[in-house]
Parts: sequence; structure tokens; C-alpha cells
Amino acid sequence: MPFLGAQLFNEVPREFFGLLAGRNAALYLDVLDRLAPALEEAGHLSRSEAAALVEERLREHPEFEVREEFPDAASEGATASGQATLVLRRLVETRWLLEPMRSDWQRLVLLNPSAELMLAAIRQMARGDHGQFTDRLQIACSQLLNPDAFGEQGFADLEACLSNVRQGLRELRQMENGIERHTRRLVASQTLRENLAVLYDDFSETIGHACYRELVRARLPSRILLARRRLDEVGTDERVLDLMQRERLRRSPQVDAPTASSEIRLRLDDLARLLDSVVPLADALDRRAADFARRAFARLRYLQETSSALRERVQSVFQQVDSQVSGGRLHEITEDLNLPVISVVDSGLLSSDSLYRPRLRRLAGELEPVGDDISESEVDEAMAELGSNLRDTLNVIRANRFVERLPGGAGTRTNLADLPVRNDDDIADIIACLLHAGARDAAYRVETGRDAGDTSEPPRVTKAGYAIEDFSLEKR
Repeated sequence: MPFLGAQLFNEVPREFFGLLAGRNAALYLDVLDRLAPALEEAGHLSRSEAAALVEERLREHPEFEVREEFPDAASEGATASGQATLVLRRLVETRWLLEPMRSDWQRLVLLNPSAELMLAAIRQMARGDHGQFTDRLQIACSQLLNPDAFGEQGFADLEACLSNVRQGLRELRQMENGIERHTRRLVASQTLRENLAVLYDDFSETIGHACYRELVRARLPSRILLARRRLDEVGTDERVLDLMQRERLRRSPQVDAPTASSEIRLRLDDLARLLDSVVPLADALDRRAADFARRAFARLRYLQETSSALRERVQSVFQQVDSQVSGGRLHEITEDLNLPVISVVDSGLLSSDSLYRPRLRRLAGELEPVGDDISESEVDEAMAELGSNLRDTLNVIRANRFVERLPGGAGTRTNLADLPVRNDDDIADIIACLLHAGARDAAYRVETGRDAGDTSEPPRVTKAGYAIEDFSLEKR
């Protein structure tokens, strides 16, 4: 099978993506966003109609760089119609638009199907559009729970379930990106109005209503559990597997029976893994949303306290001025009003070097050998530094990856004796799991057979030449 890059550039030229890397990338995207609805509705546009739409969008982009991108067409780019012609020409050259040769010599412009796919992805990334992920997962669960499914078209049903679950998870992850985007806007908010708009108008409407309300209404966790059981039944039903194998062979005659059976088994395993990941991903999204709410209310309290304190200070200054020059005119106010002394923290730095601290220059020293007369404090410091380095290297991400590779879904418990520990790298994974067992981001729990007050010798298990106290890992 050819590589992905070779397949891609057999369909579109390299300039197809280069269009998005130049100075005028924003203009080209806006033009395509304006042309796409008209082209999708009518199927095609004449060259003059497309040029009129491009010219209309160009009026909103006075920053269009003609000379840098079209150095040989300075005269043509001097007018709006000439610029529209140049933009259309570049879109046709890079295959975002197609202009097929016709026998009647009409110049019609069509949207490349590849461009249509790219525009959909770009719109979703730019605008944060996210569909109702519950819809896709509901369809997949309904299809799995349908007693008439996985019959003569069993392989097609399996492919449809896989596609819907993948799309649902993709939209669920897109909601997580939406929470991150709202968090950035929240931190950047400077007024109470902006803070409340992000919290109640945007976040509550797009994330709270679109995600959690639908999650509760659809009762997805219980339906996914039933769908998972049904999938296990399908995977052990020889009649269904035989029907799917026949359908696969009918679709692709060049595939032999063992290969078809292997492909079906891989798809069943993929679908089971994806279904198992829905609830943990939704739980992670729930934690991110709760963290966002905590930050939002903390930011709200900060803005309230800051704005009220500043308002009181300004009000006191005006009251003092009003009491001293009551009934006078503005030009009659003297400079000696005995106003409060300005504090440095309110006015900023007095000059660029008023609080400047010179940088410390450290000279490279020679490594000195460690002597035999080492104190206990030096040993403790070295051990503390070693522990810190281990925690930095053996982080919680490494521990979660190790647990993720273990068989089974959430709630599966694996004893130390059953863990796949074969070499020092696996031992390092075990150390990472033990170091971060109590971390909030840990996707597992560690349980031992004794409590803190037990002084008896604990049971040990030998793995890769190391005697380790027995424990068990449970996936969250």
C-alpha cells in the first residue's frame, strides 16, 4: 500500500496547501468561504459570477498583497476587477477551484471536492463548531441493540457503527477544545461584563446545554454498557461472523478468507475499544468543565474586588477635591490640594531601570570527586534531588500510558504478578505508577494488601530481577 503522502499528492498538488501559508491566506479562505455556498447550491458558477463574488469580498480586505504574490501583474492588480481575476486564477492553479474545458467554450467554475472537505475542517477549527456527539453515539448504540442488525449486511452494519462512534468521539474531543478556548477568553477578560458573557452566554450555551443536557437525556452510559454486551455476543456468534466474512469476500474478491476474518476481528476489537473510551472521555470533559467553573468564579471575585477597590479610591479623590473647591471653576483649582500620595504599585515603574537587578553571572566550575566523609544531611539532599529528578522523568503521563496498554476497560484490576514486566523499562513504568498513584491526573488506583500500621513483612513479587511489594492496579 502506498504511503499517505504519496496518495495525497496524487490527488492534489503541493500548492494546494501552500495557498494557506502565504500573506494572503486569510483572504483566500474568506473568498472560498463566500464562494462555497453558491457553488454547492448551484453546482457551478460562471467565471463572471465568481469574479463578482470575489470582488465583493476583496472590498473587505484592503490589505491584499498584490505585488509580493503577483510581481508580474502589477498593472492588472491595480483595479478591483483585476485583483478578482488574479485571485480566481490562483485558486484554479492550486486546484481549490476547477475550471474544466467544455465543448461550448463556456467558462464555468466548480468547487473541488477535496477543497470542500478542507473547508469543512477549517470552519470547525476556526469557529469551534461541534455537533451533538450524542446523536452519533445514539445511532451506533441503536444499531448494536437492534435485533435485526448484523444479518446479511452485517459487515456494513459494523462499518457504520465504527464510523458513528469515531465521529461521536471526535466531536466530544472538540468540546474539550471548546472548554480550553473559553478558558483562554476567560483569563483574558478585563471587565465583569466580559467575564459574565464568557461564563453564562458562551460557555453555558455551547458546552453546558449542548453536551451535558444531551448526555443526561440520552442516558448514554447505560446504553453503551448494553451495546458493549451486544458486541461481545456478536464477536462470539459464529453464524454472524460467517455472514460478515461472506459479505467482505463479496465486496473484495481479491481478499482471501483468513484475511477477511482477521479484518472483521480487528474492527470488532476497535469498536469495543472505542465504546469503552466514551465514558472516561466524558468524565474527563466533566472535570475540565468543573475546573473552568472554578476559574470563572475566582476571576469574577477578583474583578469584583479589584473594580470596587479602585472605584472607592477614585471616589475618595473626587470627594476631597469637591470639598476643597466647592462652588469654584475648573481653571481656578490650585495644584496644592493635598491629594493622597501615589503608591508605586498603582502607578507602575518610575523608569526602565529603577528596580533593575543585574544578572548573576555563573562561571562553569570543575566537577569535584565525592569524598568518603559524607554527612547525613548531604546524603538526604542527594536523595531528595534524585527523587525530584525521578518524578520529573517518570511523570504521570508515562504511568497512564502503561496502564492504558493493560487489557480491559475501566474498573479492571490487575495484580503485580500479572503485569507485563520484562526489563528495566517496564520497571521504570512500575515506579512511575507508584510515584503518581495519588495524582489527580492518574487514570488508575493502586491498592496494597496492608495498611500503614501493619509492621509485618509484606509479600513480595519478583519481576525482572527486582523484589517488589505486592499491589494491584485498577483502571479508572
